This record gives sequence, C-alpha cells and structure tokens, in this order.
Amino acid sequence: MTSHRQARVLAIALQKGGVGKTTTATNLAVELTLLGLKVLLIDLDQQANATQGLGIELGSDDATMYEVLHEDRSERVALTEVIKASTHGPDVAPGDLALRKLERTGLGAGGQARLARELDALTGYDIVVIDCPPSLGELTTAAIAAADSVLATVSPGADELKALVGLGNTVLDVQEGLNADVDIHFVLVTNFDGRTQLAKDVRKNLRRDWPDEYLGEISQTIRVGEATAKQIPVSLHAPSSTAAGDYKRTARQIAERMKINV
Repeated sequence: MTSHRQARVLAIALQKGGVGKTTTATNLAVELTLLGLKVLLIDLDQQANATQGLGIELGSDDATMYEVLHEDRSERVALTEVIKASTHGPDVAPGDLALRKLERTGLGAGGQARLARELDALTGYDIVVIDCPPSLGELTTAAIAAADSVLATVSPGADELKALVGLGNTVLDVQEGLNADVDIHFVLVTNFDGRTQLAKDVRKNLRRDWPDEYLGEISQTIRVGEATAKQIPVSLHAPSSTAAGDYKRTARQIAERMKINV
C-alpha cells in the first residue's frame, strides 16, 4: 500500500449472494457519514443495488465504474469523473450492468491494480467503502488489492462459513502479488436471529476462529427489507430498530479500529 493515500479503504466481500453484503455496505457508509466522516461508496456489483440504494439515478451518458476499470485506455475515465453525491450522505461511484463484461473478459494487463492507483490519487475522503460482487473474480480481486481491510459479511449457514474460507484464500493470493498489507480485519454476522441454534453455532464458531476480527451481529428484522425496498438507509426508515443500532455500533467500531478520527 502507498503511504501517501489519504483515505482508508474497506472492501466488503463474500463470494455468495444473499448475505447482506450490499445492505451492509450502504448502511455502514451512511453511518460513517453520520459520524462526521467524508465517505465514498464504490459499487462494483453489476446489479448496482448499492447505487440504487443511495438514490443515485444514472443518465444515458453517465460513466460508471465500468469506464474507470475498462481495459481499453481510450475508453477509460478517472474515478473522480464518475462520483455522484447522494441525498443520504456518502458520495457514490456507481456501478451498472456493464460491469459483468469485465467479470467475463477480465481487466487486462495491470487491471487488478487499476483501482488501487485511482484511490492513491483520490483526495477529500476519510474512508472508501467498496461493495464487491458476490464472486471471487477480477473485480473482487481488484477491490481487495486496493483495500486496507476486508470486511466479510456472514449470514448464518454452513455454506457461508465455507465461503469465508474461500475469501481468506483469495486474500492470501492478493497478499502474495498485489497488496501485502491487506487482510480480513473484520467479520460481521448479518441476518442474525438469536432464537435459532444455527445462528448461535455460527456466532460461536466465528468468535472462536476470528476472535480479533469479530464485530458482532446485525439483527434480523423486517425493517431492513423495508428500507431496502424503499431505497433508503435503515437508520432513516426505522431509526429505533435493532438493525439501525447494530449498524451504528459497527460503523464506530470500524472507524476506531481503522484509526479514523471521528
């Protein structure tokens, strides 16, 4: 990692859908903003749910992260050119469906380090949150290569624990060739229902295997789904809900552990 970079960079990843990754990315970005930080959310998922979840509407001529990471230099634009302000606090570097082309064809020579170079030149932000696609392809690798820390979101289930192992292996690969300093510094359980034995077992296993990284749980509540459907953060939709409180606590933990002054 370069020493002159201004912002800390957090990649939120797991190669499995339905684990609350995008919901966590958007809500943490909002809560970090509410702590007084200047936040950029980068959406690398072709579904662009993080973009939409923060109310960003794209015009036909708007560039996205697809152009930022494009293999062809003549088609490429700077990260700063795609950033848009949201009404909920964080700025957003939007994703769109075109990103699936990059997942399929690759980023080309030097492509996995392209995002890191863009972030090295970025100023004006305290933290950058990257919402990764639910796979371990080149986009997720590029995000991890650009990150200071990785946050793994784990929804209670055996497959998710296996996915966490897979993510760990990808991080090790990135450490060897692209970013020796990055690691999974945070593990968060999402959709947590403490009434079920499965959820209790997953929590027990994570506390045992990831004692320093474990951040706790985001409570399962219908309020999160309602907020997602309305494309607003849960802290705005249901500020007194358990999940809103969980995201607020988690955001503060991350800011403190990443040594970002709030």
